[in-house]
Amino acid sequence: MASQPVPRRKAGEVGPVDRAGSLPVPGRAARVDAPVHDAGTLGFVDRPGREYWWRQLSEAARDRMVARVGPIVEWWAYCHRTDHERPYAVVFGERGLAVATPTVNDRGGPAQLLKVVPFVPSSLRHAVVVQKPTRARSARPALPGGAAPPEYGEELPLSAPLRGFLGNLPAEAQARLQSPFVNGDEFDRGDFFYSGDDNELDVWCYLAGRRWVTFVSGHGSALSGPAHRASWRLICRQAEVAAR
Repeated sequence: MASQPVPRRKAGEVGPVDRAGSLPVPGRAARVDAPVHDAGTLGFVDRPGREYWWRQLSEAARDRMVARVGPIVEWWAYCHRTDHERPYAVVFGERGLAVATPTVNDRGGPAQLLKVVPFVPSSLRHAVVVQKPTRARSARPALPGGAAPPEYGEELPLSAPLRGFLGNLPAEAQARLQSPFVNGDEFDRGDFFYSGDDNELDVWCYLAGRRWVTFVSGHGSALSGPAHRASWRLICRQAEVAAR
């Protein structure tokens, strides 16, 4: 199999695989509303971008990921948190979610541990979340349907960095990402990645459970000014986990 080149789709760009259908609006179909988190501070470092780290993966690792999850819908790659010299990658494909983490093989050499969450065929859906600049207002943005986000009394088992990252996203995107996990699904793991600066930001994030995987990607602009002047365009994707 030929090595997969660096995918060129921009964050949040809808592709042919996303045409299967759209997600319901949270708050209308969901039984329980998802929490809206406070925004955490996003730090920025001077390191190569996701294309560089994707190329640092071995040809065999890239081929294995695409073979397992199908055509790439969204992805990111970066250095691993515990080893800044080795690549880590997340691929959201048509048939599953793949995460490649650096490890060592039986001979003590570098290798990639590949974990895959397979999807139910044709279960992938998406919704577009757009936030446009508005007039200043004192309250948080309303969730779809016009209702203000309610207080949520039980914390989802998300890490503090993940909650802080989610808090930077529009309330609707937060609701769509978390909705399965406040409505019966068991949260398993999640991660996020972003690139840009204080004003312009590209984002990627997934939350994986026993029954559903949700993934958001897209772009935010005018983020360094007042919150009501910020603009976002995000694609929220969701797929059902196949029995394993």
